[in-house]
Amino acid sequence: MQTLPSTDDLLRVMTILGIPGDPLRIMKDHADERRRAELLAHITAALVDRLETLETLAGLDVEDRADLHWQADRDAAGAGRVVRLQTARLAWVQQSVARQRGRRPDPSADAVATTLGVLIELLASRDSGPMVSDAVAGLCSAADHLGTVLRAAPRECV
Repeated sequence: MQTLPSTDDLLRVMTILGIPGDPLRIMKDHADERRRAELLAHITAALVDRLETLETLAGLDVEDRADLHWQADRDAAGAGRVVRLQTARLAWVQQSVARQRGRRPDPSADAVATTLGVLIELLASRDSGPMVSDAVAGLCSAADHLGTVLRAAPRECV
C-alpha cells in the first residue's frame, strides 16, 4: 500500500527545495487531507517549473523528454495506470485554461479547453466503436487544419 506524505514531510520538502509560498496561507484552515493536497500542489508546480529548466539545460529533445516522463509515470503509478496520470494532467491544464479565460468568451481558450476535454474523454474511453473512430478521425483532421493555420499565421512579438 502506498503511503502518503504527512504535512510535516511536505513542509520539509518545501524548505529543502526552497519552494516559495507561505505554508500557513497555503494550508489555510482546511482539514489535514486538503492541507496536504494544497502543499503537494505547490510542490508539484515548482518541480514542473524546475524540471522544464533542467530538461532544457540537459539538452533533452522531445523524444528524450517523452521517454523520461513515460518511464517516471510507469515507475510512480505502475504500468497499468499511466493513462490515469496523463489524463489527470490534461484535466489540470483544461481547468487552468478555463479559469484563466475569465467571464468573457475567448475563442482560443474555449477551443483549447474543449479540445482537452475531448482528449480526456478519448483517453478514458475503452470503446472503439464506429462513433469513436469517427470522432478520432474528425479530431485528427481538425488538429491538422489548426496546425497548418497556426504555422502560417504571423507571430506577434510580446
